Amino acid sequence: MLKGSENLVMTDDSRDRRVARVDWWLVRFRRKLPLPRTWHLRRDVRHINKIYVRFIANATGQEREQLAAEWAFEKTLIDERHRGLETERLQKKADRFYVPLPLLASDHWEKGPTGTWYLTPEGAAKVRQAIYEERKQRQQIWVPWIAAAVGVIGALTGLILALTKG
Repeated sequence: MLKGSENLVMTDDSRDRRVARVDWWLVRFRRKLPLPRTWHLRRDVRHINKIYVRFIANATGQEREQLAAEWAFEKTLIDERHRGLETERLQKKADRFYVPLPLLASDHWEKGPTGTWYLTPEGAAKVRQAIYEERKQRQQIWVPWIAAAVGVIGALTGLILALTKG
């Protein structure tokens, strides 16, 4: 046993400071990791939930209501970023398949609290359906050719085996 180690006691405060250091490290360096942006958003939600649950548990009365409102607003901002990423992904896919997006003046777009425009769930479903139809139409062109090529290769293989065995 080390000299003076009997006085070393792990308190909740020291554990909280250690967790805060680890959280700081994760928040600072995790953005540099080559991970999908939605993973970072999920981590942000977990981090915010953990922080605000602790704050709200220690608060009382008016302060608790204010913290709950701030928590809801923070989650709204993260949800808006998530919907913005989904809209961006659908826009890129629609551009790749030459599928037109709904007009900005239509009911398929919403403006978020920070001024970002993103597709509503109905608008996103409409774009996904159009992309699906375009992919299906493109596949109808080459799928029969591949099926025919596989059939010919199978027939040639069978013929070669029959000639070599026979």
